[in-house]
Amino acid sequence: MTGRHLMSSSFKTVLRGVALCALLLSFLPIAAQAQEVREVTFNEAVQIALDRNVTILRAQNNLELQELTVQSEKMDFLPNVNLNSGGNRNFGFQFDQTSGKLVNQSTDGFSLSASSSVSLFAGFANVASLAGARATLESQEYSYERTRQTVVFNVVSNYLNVILGEETVRIRQEDVESQRQLFEQIEEFVRVGTRAISDLYNQQATLANAELQLLNAESSYQVNKTRLIQVLHLDPLVDYKFISPDAEAVSLNVRNYSPKDLVLSAFERRADLRAQELSIDAAEQTIRSAKSGRLPSLNLSTSAGSSYSSARASSFGTQMEDNRSERLSLSLSIPLFNRFNTKRNIEASKVQYANARLDLENLQQNVAIEVRQAYLDYQTAVKRLEVTAKSLKASDQALQVEQERYNVGASTLVELTQARSRFVDSASQRAQAVFQFHFQHRVIEYYLGTLDPGQSLFN
Repeated sequence: MTGRHLMSSSFKTVLRGVALCALLLSFLPIAAQAQEVREVTFNEAVQIALDRNVTILRAQNNLELQELTVQSEKMDFLPNVNLNSGGNRNFGFQFDQTSGKLVNQSTDGFSLSASSSVSLFAGFANVASLAGARATLESQEYSYERTRQTVVFNVVSNYLNVILGEETVRIRQEDVESQRQLFEQIEEFVRVGTRAISDLYNQQATLANAELQLLNAESSYQVNKTRLIQVLHLDPLVDYKFISPDAEAVSLNVRNYSPKDLVLSAFERRADLRAQELSIDAAEQTIRSAKSGRLPSLNLSTSAGSSYSSARASSFGTQMEDNRSERLSLSLSIPLFNRFNTKRNIEASKVQYANARLDLENLQQNVAIEVRQAYLDYQTAVKRLEVTAKSLKASDQALQVEQERYNVGASTLVELTQARSRFVDSASQRAQAVFQFHFQHRVIEYYLGTLDPGQSLFN
């Protein structure tokens, strides 16, 4: 009785577990419907990055700030105007001009004046400051353009990784399905006695390994998606489907590049090179501004005002009319000795100018190296296309032959497994070669400085 009772309790526990699993499974379609998948094309991904990327937004803010600096430098050429007004009340003994005695009284006073001054000559400091501000603004505009290209290039790189990961998952899925079909075929052979049971066990292990490879591919694909979501600043709680083209639909037109022409074109078109050249211009204007400390300065100023005091018998209007005063002055300042500050400023500006020129030389060297490497990578990508096409065709034919030989008992399972493994690797290498080849076009465009943010990835 005790054993039957224990079996009955165990059976009820199993039933409860099955019922709970069935209940949970019934909610899966509802959860799947709640988690909507948002499809994103490459052009949409680029636009999202251009709208949300922090580096681009910061570059925009710097541009606006520099535009304000240029406006401020322009305003320095205009005169300033000030209006001053004040009132006062005095208490205590004061001299009364009427009686000629000191009297204890309180008096009210009021004054009103306006003044203006303008710099007629400042040793060309204001001219140099304005020219330097304009050069800096133009430099930042080129830097902003290069920043946009860099962001798009990062989107292209991460989008490509997602496409490659998705393609790898597809190939691994096909491999798992093929291995499963072969397992069922061998199982039938074993049942009728035409194959040894060891073939079945070996194929079972091969199928499990294919499923593991699929799991690893899916994990890598999800990691690449997460990185792209991070680059685009998308909501990480939303599931995204990044649209990718068929590998067979990708253009494989080979272009003929000249390394020398590529480098010369990069020197002419790279926005960061233009930005650095303008930074040199701005540094040169800084030297000019510092040298202005050795030159005299000439300023023109004027003022007008009037005042009122209750101690006088005349009315407010009469006093304001009688107490009017105007002043016009022209002042010339000649620097004789300022503790060598001007000399120090000039030398410091020259050092900054020299460093700016060194930065340009270093950037030109880096640009030449980048373009050269991009060209070599493109040549490798072209050769990889040819090799992977031959490899895929040969491995496909070899797999078909081994499958037919195995079906008639002329080949072993090991030989068939090896043939299938070579085919899967060839298919994966071919897909990567196709997308990498097309990606190299964007790499060259990026290092040439001609990458268009509005251009589709697979045009």
